[in-house]
Amino acid sequence: MSPGDVERRKLPVLDTGAGGRTRSGSQWHEAVRAASVRTKHELPEATSSSADPRYRSDDPALDSLWRALREVADPELPVSLVDLGLVYDIRRTDTHVEVDLTFTATACPCMSFIKFDVEERLLREEDVSRVTIHEVWSPPWTVAMMTDEGRALLRSFGVAA
Repeated sequence: MSPGDVERRKLPVLDTGAGGRTRSGSQWHEAVRAASVRTKHELPEATSSSADPRYRSDDPALDSLWRALREVADPELPVSLVDLGLVYDIRRTDTHVEVDLTFTATACPCMSFIKFDVEERLLREEDVSRVTIHEVWSPPWTVAMMTDEGRALLRSFGVAA
């Protein structure tokens, strides 16, 4: 078989709709959201926000937000964002929640999925109508920020932490 006999396929960079037009912003967002849903992992049920005092609060309203975010997994690993140490802080003013969130790398390809999952999960909490996510890079993330539970889960999957 010569190279000319091989059918060449081009992978689309952007999916096009009817008439060859590219997706609109809202259609693209829906595609990203659908991909995000597909990347969710089942996590062990959290009985408290965390045994690690850095990731819990004596305020029941804030503690419930920490517990909620323990249900959001990293898209590539079945470990919660809280147990990975990616959530630096949560603040609440009335129905508005602000989250300080970092990533393991500045070029993390899953940033938009993670932000969407955080917002979507917090909006399901009682009396939360708006979520603002602040992407923070200082201090830089290190494995020292992980909880003991996060390290144990990674080790159980053969990942050194």
